[in-house]
Amino acid sequence: MEINRLYGQFNLTPNGSLILLGVTLIIFLIFLLVLGFRISQSIKDSALNNGKINQYLAAVSADRIGTINAIYQNTRKHLSGAILLSIVGGSFGFQRIYLGKRKSAMAMLIFFWTGVPTVISLFDIANMPRTVSEYNLGVIESLYNQLAAPDIEN
Repeated sequence: MEINRLYGQFNLTPNGSLILLGVTLIIFLIFLLVLGFRISQSIKDSALNNGKINQYLAAVSADRIGTINAIYQNTRKHLSGAILLSIVGGSFGFQRIYLGKRKSAMAMLIFFWTGVPTVISLFDIANMPRTVSEYNLGVIESLYNQLAAPDIEN
């Protein structure tokens, strides 16, 4: 009799609660599939960006490669650090601060109490290989343009 009173409060029958559980599991599986797809796309994009980084480094003259490589190694971001920050403080936008996205990090910090930034940080983790490689590509492009690009005389 006690269990009937409990189900009556929520207007659920035992069969209704099984249906609700099934729908919840299906939604969770779809969420995991979307995350898995995002991870695979992110890894492919990361590989392309890393190839471009290697092309930039290969195009640098021998007298400047040491300088550019030293600056790049000190400036680039690491995937493991970004993922760790996303796991530990993703709801607060720590990973976005690390990657220089301060405006979106501020928005995540303001709205962390809603739970939305937590879901966003899960997608950030899935997209992290691409995001970090895009940041690093921007660093090497900037270094190349400032220090190694061939001078064009008019």
